Amino acid sequence: MTKNWKYILLMAIAFPSAAAVAQNADAGRTAVELERYQEAKSIYKSRLNDKNAEDAYFALGDIYLRTGKTDSAAYYFNQALAKDSKSAINMVGLGKLELAKGNKAAAEKHFEQALKRSKSKDPYVLTMIAEAYVQSDEKDMTKAIEYAQKALERDNYKNPMAFVVLGDAYQKQKEYGKAMTNYEQAIGVDSNYATAHFKLGQLNTSSRIYNTAEEEFKKVIAINPNYAPAYHDLGELYFYMGKYDEAVSTFKKYLDLAEKTPETRAKYAAFLYKTKDFKGTLAEAEEVLKTDPNNPTMNRLRAYAYFELNQPEQALKAMETYFTKVDTSKILAKDYEYYGKILSKNKQNAKAIENMEKALEMDGKLVEPATEAAKKDLVARYADLANLYATEQQFDKALEVYDRKRANVEESPEDFYYIGQINMMAGDYAKADSAYANITKAGPTYPYGHLWRAYANASLDPESEQGLAKPHFEEFIKLAESDSVKFKNELVQAYSYLAYYYLVKNENDNSIKYWKQVLALDPENENAKIALKQLEKTPAKGKKK
Repeated sequence: MTKNWKYILLMAIAFPSAAAVAQNADAGRTAVELERYQEAKSIYKSRLNDKNAEDAYFALGDIYLRTGKTDSAAYYFNQALAKDSKSAINMVGLGKLELAKGNKAAAEKHFEQALKRSKSKDPYVLTMIAEAYVQSDEKDMTKAIEYAQKALERDNYKNPMAFVVLGDAYQKQKEYGKAMTNYEQAIGVDSNYATAHFKLGQLNTSSRIYNTAEEEFKKVIAINPNYAPAYHDLGELYFYMGKYDEAVSTFKKYLDLAEKTPETRAKYAAFLYKTKDFKGTLAEAEEVLKTDPNNPTMNRLRAYAYFELNQPEQALKAMETYFTKVDTSKILAKDYEYYGKILSKNKQNAKAIENMEKALEMDGKLVEPATEAAKKDLVARYADLANLYATEQQFDKALEVYDRKRANVEESPEDFYYIGQINMMAGDYAKADSAYANITKAGPTYPYGHLWRAYANASLDPESEQGLAKPHFEEFIKLAESDSVKFKNELVQAYSYLAYYYLVKNENDNSIKYWKQVLALDPENENAKIALKQLEKTPAKGKKK
C-alpha cells in the first residue's frame, strides 16, 4: 500500500512545509511545477530501478498525460503494473488515462481495482481518483467530491492537496463559494501551500476581483520566485486590468522560467494573440510548426492570425489543415466560429452558416461568472450568424437567431438595432420601427435611435404625404445639431427630408429654410441648389406676382 505523503513529496503541485524533504526527492516535482517537463522526465527515469520505482512510473505517466502524450502515459502505467500488479497508484493512472479519452466505464473499473488494492485507505489514491474526474471532461463532479472528502477523512483533514482538489471539483460545478472555502482550508493547513494561493488567484480572476487575484499570485511568487504558472496567470491578469506593459514583462518572466517546449511556446503565441499582436502570433506559430507540424494549438492560432491579418485564403487553408491535426473531441466552439467567419470572407456563406450554427450549439450560453469580454464575444457570435442569414436573404432565420440570443444572453440596445436592420432589409418597415423604438425608449437622448426611426418611417411613407418621419427627424436634429461636424451627413439627410416634406405641403418658406440649412452644411449639394432656384421663382401660396 502506498504511503500518501510519499506521493505528495514526489508529485504534489504544492511545495512541502516540512524542511526535511530531500533535495533529490523534490527535484522532479519542482521541474514539473516550473513546466520543465523534459527535465522532470530525466529525473524520474533515473529512478526507475529504485526500490519504490512504482512512484517514478506513475510520475512519468502523469507527466505524459499532462502534456497530451497518451500512448507514452499508458506505457509507463502498464510498465509499473507489469513489475508490480498490486500498484494501486498506477491503476489510478490507467483510470485517469481512460477518463481523459472519455471512456468513463473503463476508467471506473480501474479505479475500483485501485481502491480494492489499497483497501480504500490510501488518501493519495483517493485524491488522485478525485483529480482524474476534475481533469476530465466530466461535468458531474459528484464522484470527485466524494473521493476528495474520503481522502480528507482518512488524513484527519490535514492534507492540503485534497482540499485543493475538492475546491477544483466545486469550482467545476460552479459552486464558487465552496471552492474558495476549500482553497482557504488548504492554506490553513499549510500557509506556504503555493497551489492553494494560485487557485485563489485564478478563482478571483474569473470572478473579476482583480486586486485580490493579484495579491494571491504575488503570494505564490513570494513563496517560490520560480513558480512559472503564477507569472503566466499574473501576466494575463495584468492584460485584463489594462496594464499592458506589466502584462508583457510578466509574461516574459514566465517564458524565462518555463521550459522552451511546444506547449510553453503555444501559451506565448496565445498571449500574443490575446494582445492582438497577430503578426507575432503568426511568426511564433510558424516557427514551432517547423519542428512540430502536427501541433494542434499552433495550427489553430496560425489560422486565427491569418484571418485577423485579413488574409482569408491563407486562413482557409490553415483552418482546414488544423481540422486534420486536432482530435475531434478537442475542437472548440471558437474554432467553428472562426471557420464560419473565414468561409464567409471566402464567399462560402452556406458552409459558413453551418459552422456558425455548430459554434452556437456547442457554446451558445453565457456561463457565469462571465467577463465582459466573454459576453461581448457571445453577442458577436449571434450577430455574425444573423448577418450571414440576412446576407443570404433568409430574414426569418436571421430574426430567429435573435430570439435564441435573448434566451441565452440578456437583451441589449444593439439587439434592437440589428433586428431593425434585418427588418429594413426584409422590407418590413413597421417592425423595423418597433425595434428602433426600443432603442429610443432605453436612450431617449441617443441621436441615432431617432434617426433610424426616421428612416423606417420614411420607408413607410415614401412620398412624405403623411409626414411619418417628420417628428423623428426633428428629434434627431434637436439632439445632433450641436455637433454638426460629427453628424454632418445625417443632418443633411434630415434637413433634406423636412425641406421636401414642406415642399409637398406647399409651405415654401419652411422648405426654403431647410434647403438653406442643407447648403450651410453642404454648399455643393445639387438638390438644394435646384430646389431653391425653383422655389425662388415660385410665389408664396396666396400671393400674386
